[in-house]
Amino acid sequence: MPMQEAYMNLYYNARRTAGLTQERWAELLGISVEAVRLYEGGVNMPRDEIVLRMAEVAGQHIVCYWHLLMKSRVASEILPEIQEVPLPQAVLDLLVKLDAFTKGGLQDMMRIAADGRVDEDEYETYTAALEQLRQVVAAGMHIEYAKEEDP
Repeated sequence: MPMQEAYMNLYYNARRTAGLTQERWAELLGISVEAVRLYEGGVNMPRDEIVLRMAEVAGQHIVCYWHLLMKSRVASEILPEIQEVPLPQAVLDLLVKLDAFTKGGLQDMMRIAADGRVDEDEYETYTAALEQLRQVVAAGMHIEYAKEEDP
């Protein structure tokens, strides 16, 4: 599924998370109700300043990250997809991925990098270790955008 389709209702979901009507949302963001409708319908994409306000009002900072993925083809190609998960789940996921990386990928990376190049016979091992590292980075970002538990 294209990134655009995956996040089409991003702005609608932010408003719903805030528990606000389109009218109140528009008022708090300093935009028109028509602009809200266009964003929620996937017709227009809000400016970054509006998205920052959406994230603040909704208390959902991951909205900024998802907006960036939708807005920039470069970002969508190089940044990992991040889901909003509960903080304990995010922390445990990071620990599991770090453990896997340190038991295999880290050693492989150090061995391969020792001579400053990736030889042809090392390439498969290198790409596997790099994928493990990408998973560690994504897991760390899940912590950044984790849902906090209600007290």
